[in-house]
Amino acid sequence: MPLDVATLVIVAAVVLLLAGLLLAIRRVPQGFAYTVERFGRYVRTLEPGIGWVWPIAERIGARQDLRERHLRLALSDLVTRDRINVRCDAVCFYQIADAAKASYEVESLEDALRSLLGVTLRNRVGNLDLDALLGARARLGPELMTACEAAVSVWGVQLTRVELDTLQLPEALMDAVAMERTTELERRASVLAAEGERRTARLKAEADRDAQIMHAETAARVAELDADARERRAEADARASLMLSRAVSEERPQTLNYLIARQYVAALQTLAASDNGRFVVMPLEHGGLSASLDGIRALAEGAFADANSAAESRPARAVDAEGPESAGRSPASVRPFQPPDVDGRIG
Repeated sequence: MPLDVATLVIVAAVVLLLAGLLLAIRRVPQGFAYTVERFGRYVRTLEPGIGWVWPIAERIGARQDLRERHLRLALSDLVTRDRINVRCDAVCFYQIADAAKASYEVESLEDALRSLLGVTLRNRVGNLDLDALLGARARLGPELMTACEAAVSVWGVQLTRVELDTLQLPEALMDAVAMERTTELERRASVLAAEGERRTARLKAEADRDAQIMHAETAARVAELDADARERRAEADARASLMLSRAVSEERPQTLNYLIARQYVAALQTLAASDNGRFVVMPLEHGGLSASLDGIRALAEGAFADANSAAESRPARAVDAEGPESAGRSPASVRPFQPPDVDGRIG
């Protein structure tokens, strides 16, 4: 019987020990932190993993989520500096950095954050006009986060981001803003249209100016080329006159006859090709035209004779052997051309 009692005592002690071990072991999941209280007083914080707690003397006080969380704010009583009511929705992202402070320094963390951000946002909006508020929407969130960091650090909280979701204005004010926006767009469209017309007129004036400059340059070039052509014609006429005067001075009337015959024939062609009259009366004789042709033929024969004499370069005795008849023929013996008189006779 005593052995049975001792066995039961040992078994009871082992069971109590196992139960105490089970009660002392605490498993903390990842992303969480547990506070430990000993007789109601905070002593330490359990990190993620396996922790030990004395079964009777200690207990788990608070379980804090260390992951980043968000808090939505809906504020409908914001008043700007120019007395306009604005409804604002904001989102705050925060993370608990110290589980003990978040558990024991503030009673309700989310309510405290909501109240702090609401008061700060009202103060910021109250210092701004409506136009400034609409323009400062992007930077209002970082300003709120900077203003609240000192207060939330006491609670063991770290603000990661604060963003303004919507800014809702009264309907009448929204209609007025829409009308103002429409007026501004119409004004911009009118300014752009006027600017386009002015640019078009400027481009057209520049195009007309360039066209006039090009026409003037073209006219100047044409005048220059015309003057050059007249100069060349004058030089050619002077050279022809000089050659003619040399031919006359060298007693070669064939050249003069040739030129007069050419002008004579050209005048006849002009009269024959005229469209103003159906017939042309020419009181001319055949002798005038025949004399002209004789002058041209004599000129050609003289030119060929000179060319042959220069090419062959025959000696003087060959000329003597030809006889006095061939020596008597010379270009000067050819009948010179004489233009017909008014009656058509050869002078």
